[in-house]
Amino acid sequence: MATIDLPYGHKQLLITIPDEWLGEVAAPRPVAPAVDVAGLVRDAIRQPIGCRPLAQIVAPGQRVAILVDDATRKTPASQILPLLLDELQAAGVRQADICLVVALGTHRPMTQAELVAKLGEEAAHHYRVVNVPSTDDSQMAYLGTSSNGIPAWVNRCVVEAEVRIGLGMVTPHMDAGFSGGAKIILPGVCSSRTVDAFHAASAFIPENQLGMLSAPLRCSLEQFVAEKVPLHFIVNIILTLDGQVYQCVAGHSVHAQRAGVRYAIEVFSTPIRRRFPVVVANCYPYDMDWWQSAKGVWAGDLMTADGGTLVIVTAAEEGTGGYSLLPGYIGRDAEEIKGEIERGTAQDAKQAATGAMYGTLRRRINLALCSAGITPAEAEAMRMPYFASVEHAVGEAVTGLAEEDRAGSVGVLTHAGIVLPLL
Repeated sequence: MATIDLPYGHKQLLITIPDEWLGEVAAPRPVAPAVDVAGLVRDAIRQPIGCRPLAQIVAPGQRVAILVDDATRKTPASQILPLLLDELQAAGVRQADICLVVALGTHRPMTQAELVAKLGEEAAHHYRVVNVPSTDDSQMAYLGTSSNGIPAWVNRCVVEAEVRIGLGMVTPHMDAGFSGGAKIILPGVCSSRTVDAFHAASAFIPENQLGMLSAPLRCSLEQFVAEKVPLHFIVNIILTLDGQVYQCVAGHSVHAQRAGVRYAIEVFSTPIRRRFPVVVANCYPYDMDWWQSAKGVWAGDLMTADGGTLVIVTAAEEGTGGYSLLPGYIGRDAEEIKGEIERGTAQDAKQAATGAMYGTLRRRINLALCSAGITPAEAEAMRMPYFASVEHAVGEAVTGLAEEDRAGSVGVLTHAGIVLPLL
């Protein structure tokens, strides 16, 4: 019997799979972290990719907005921000002219404790911090509609800034191919109505976008940002599997992000021998809630054979993460949902689009759920069999195969939330 130790929320989950059933355990490859993080970041900022050094972009008296990703991302902003702030102040930018904007997307606002942990004591307490939800229209400015049809409602502090800097990380991403770059603005600091219009397009893209270098939504968001609210500089981190800094890229929001993608592939891609009839996808580290767990689902899809079963494992300690309509949408027919999106009658276009994506996925593979944070009733609404243990889910899926197909039939992704399986 093979024993596999899975990171699961804030604890570990030991699962067992019969040796004769286990075909492969795939995990991100280990890489050595940077020895001198401060030196790495300073060098990246001072020798940027595709644009002038930051000291030549900013000027005394200018208003600067630094956009920082939220608690759902592992970017070590508390390490990076002091270095970035030092560079700005050395260029003559006053502390009073700097605004730190939390790029929440449609997530909940961060708590004060989370802000301190993310930004560091100094930044959280001595700089202006904007931490407003995407539903607060009073904090949004309207900039018209982009040429690709997205209404531009953007955080007012970001719009009014004369220089905008994005601080985030690059990892494989289910919608945008890879995270980082201009994604810190869309969806990061846009109104929910803008995010809904942007995400609605994902319902009509049949292919899995995870790891795609020219993903349609990546191209769309970069077009939107270039037209409506240009991002002048980015600092993007690539982390090791255990959350240490591996590399840093800085500079132009597109060119530097693409350089970051190359490093992300080094860390997060993992070769797999084949697609398996049964796959266990442990959604860590993006398993805070069900919405975030989708990242692991799409990684699992890349490892699952046609007609196979994907067992989704997630702690989901915050349940559906405020996306209460999502289970119902996931359980519905994809074409029906697409019709509502096209007619503009969907109650929540973003959740509807994600539901349609699951509906499309369910045509190819079967989905099963093992989660402490999602209820059996929510799983039933999503039309996913609910299992109290991974062993039970795997056992039912494998015994449903022909006896001659059971040997080596199970693949496991230990960190599906962040890995990119490659055949």
